Amino acid sequence: MSHTLHRQGTPANLDNDFPMHALPARGFNHEGALPKLKQFLAIAHRHNPVNLGDVKLGNKYVTAYDELYEQLTTSSTHAVLADKDDLTALLAEVKAADLGMSLTISGLFARLFACCDQAGIQPHAVEHSLGVLGKTEQMPEAEIAQITTMCGHAMVAQGLVRRLIGKVKKGEMTPAEAGIELAKPCRCGIFNPARAAMLIDEYCALFTVTVR
Repeated sequence: MSHTLHRQGTPANLDNDFPMHALPARGFNHEGALPKLKQFLAIAHRHNPVNLGDVKLGNKYVTAYDELYEQLTTSSTHAVLADKDDLTALLAEVKAADLGMSLTISGLFARLFACCDQAGIQPHAVEHSLGVLGKTEQMPEAEIAQITTMCGHAMVAQGLVRRLIGKVKKGEMTPAEAGIELAKPCRCGIFNPARAAMLIDEYCALFTVTVR
C-alpha cells in the first residue's frame, strides 16, 4: 500500500506526475540503510525533481536540500519528477547504483512501464487503486480533489486550495506560487506543485470564482 496511490485526475494531467519513495524494510534491510537513502536522495536531486522530502524533516519547500541530505532519517525518502525522460534517467542511475532499497513509483501504467523498459528495469509488483468508496458526496468536486489527493496524508486542505485559487483569480499570486504554497503542508514531499499550478491555471480559466 502506498500513500501515492490515490491521485485523481485525467490521463492528460497525470501524464507527467511521478511521485516515488525509497523505503527500507524493518527487519530486512533497515540497518545500514541511511547511506543508501542519502544516495537515492542525491540521485533524485540530479534529475530535476519538483519536490523532495523526508516525512520527519519536511519537503524541499520548507527544508533546504543540504539540510535534508545531512539530517536524512531512515523513515522514507520521497521525490516527485514531472518529466518522463528525467524519470527514465533516474531509474537507470538507481539501477546502476544497486542500492538494495524498495523504490515505489506511482503514475499511469503505460508511461511507467515504458520508462522502466527504457531503463532496463522489470517492475517487481503492481498496485492499483480501486477508487474511493463510501460517502463520496462529502468529497470536494473533482477539480479540487485532483489537487488535494496529491497529498496522501490529507495535509492539503480543500479550503486552502480554494483560498489560493481566489488569490490567483484576483492577481495576488501566480499559479506557480500557489502550487508551492500548497506543497508546503505535504510534509513528506510527494505533492507535485508543478501539476498543482497547471490545474489551478485551468480551473481559473474554466470556472467563475467568487472574489470577495
